[in-house]
Amino acid sequence: MKTSLLAALSSAVLFVAAPAGAQGDEPVMSVKADLDGDGKPDAVALTPGADGRFTLKVGAVTLQGNAAGNEVRGFTVVDLDTGDKWKELLVHSIGDMDDDHRFFLYGYDGKAVRSLGDVRALTEAKGNGIVLVDTWMGFWHQREKYALDRKAWRLTQVPQELYAVGVEATVKKSFALARSRTESAVVATTAQGSKVQVLAASVPAKAEWNDVWYLVKSSSGLLGWVRGKTLLESTEGLPLAG
Repeated sequence: MKTSLLAALSSAVLFVAAPAGAQGDEPVMSVKADLDGDGKPDAVALTPGADGRFTLKVGAVTLQGNAAGNEVRGFTVVDLDTGDKWKELLVHSIGDMDDDHRFFLYGYDGKAVRSLGDVRALTEAKGNGIVLVDTWMGFWHQREKYALDRKAWRLTQVPQELYAVGVEATVKKSFALARSRTESAVVATTAQGSKVQVLAASVPAKAEWNDVWYLVKSSSGLLGWVRGKTLLESTEGLPLAG
């Protein structure tokens, strides 16, 4: 039976560069903060329920949320875009494994609490409307980019064809590099004992081990593609977790 990549590899939930106003803050259950920029503090309260459900209240407005069985730890007030007047609420939920953690973002427009979306982590958010999210993929971090669309009140993922990897490994068993992900023609065959550079990865939306392709540069300077299973079995020195 195939094992999904995201189930097999735990994601790194980091908070190394938090949005303006949130760095170092611990999640709370209640606070007063001006969320809609009208100069008046809004009373915000979070009430966890059973099975990951929670109630988020801003002033007299109530929203029901569901963290799908995760433990809801509280929320922090963040500012994803310091160029606008609004601030956001980040609800923290923790799962049994890193890959299960979810962070839910909400905005308040003065009339309603609006869901902006959810992410696995906020690895980097500098207040410019951009959120970077890292997921640990066994020996590298897959970095996703999200952009805040204020008109739609949504945090939208920016698609990437390839993801930067940037690690080096030593070949312990020679393997072929294909011309492309769809062609079997061989560009180069790596030499045992040589160094290769893993430059980028192609990760399908629902990735299985055999579905991930890596763009590899051989010691002779040739570029080609290899499946993840072959790369892991044929090299050593990758910064594997565990």
